[in-house]
Amino acid sequence: MTIEELIELYPAGKIQQKKATSETLSLPIDGNYFVIPKKLLHETEIRLLEKIFPAKDQFVDQKKHPWYNYLFNQVMLDVEGLFRVIHFQIKKPKAFLQSEWENSITEIFPNLVDFFFTSKNDGALIEKYAKNHYTLEELQSIFLTLDADFDSSTTAFVGNFFSANEHFPMLFEEEQSIFKQELESLRGKTTFALPDVALHYFTKETMKQSKIVQTFSTQLVLTNEFQQIILSLWRNQGNISSAAKDLYMHRNTLHYRLEKFYEQTGLSLKKMDDLVFCYLLITKQEK
Repeated sequence: MTIEELIELYPAGKIQQKKATSETLSLPIDGNYFVIPKKLLHETEIRLLEKIFPAKDQFVDQKKHPWYNYLFNQVMLDVEGLFRVIHFQIKKPKAFLQSEWENSITEIFPNLVDFFFTSKNDGALIEKYAKNHYTLEELQSIFLTLDADFDSSTTAFVGNFFSANEHFPMLFEEEQSIFKQELESLRGKTTFALPDVALHYFTKETMKQSKIVQTFSTQLVLTNEFQQIILSLWRNQGNISSAAKDLYMHRNTLHYRLEKFYEQTGLSLKKMDDLVFCYLLITKQEK
């Protein structure tokens, strides 16, 4: 059941980031809570909704996972150093070997200080900084290998290393929000970090509100072929040879189409500024 379906069924409910009082029912969904007064519900409805949307606490033994209390309940930890959170979402097969998967995670990550699921498919890995920490490319390979071994499908957002102080839980919450919001806009990338989505994430509201952008979007009708060309050039940092290979297109053919695009629009996809602008136009239209 989605948030939209809940709102349709219970229009008196509202969405917020934190749990409400005990007089209300707080249902965890998509990183937020759908909150509705219990007095508006029958007891059977409450029990059914709690089954459909189980509380996060049911997934985590807080005594065994002090980082959960730190991140979600702001209970301070007596630790020093820099730490990062790897947020993940995993689609599991019916016969998923959960214990074996978790054992593999603990064996693979030597600097892991905590690891837990916050829901059936969502979880967090907390790593302490070390000089030999995995790069983004290495993490991508790790999760792809695990998916091949366990017939799963994992998407991961690699957070930054921060000091474990009173600000860390707030940084964690913002990273969670970025992860949830940017999942839909990812194309061909299953492990990513803030630099991969920062441009889109921090400009999308401004793009939506701009009258210039709205007018330009109306005038510039991009075919599906050119959308794929723009996205491929973006993924390959403007490298025409690499983009042509991705598109199964001869390099000269791609050059010709880029020239025609320039003639029709005045935008040169060979220039990074023009490419960035067209990329943002596409992601705005998708929203």
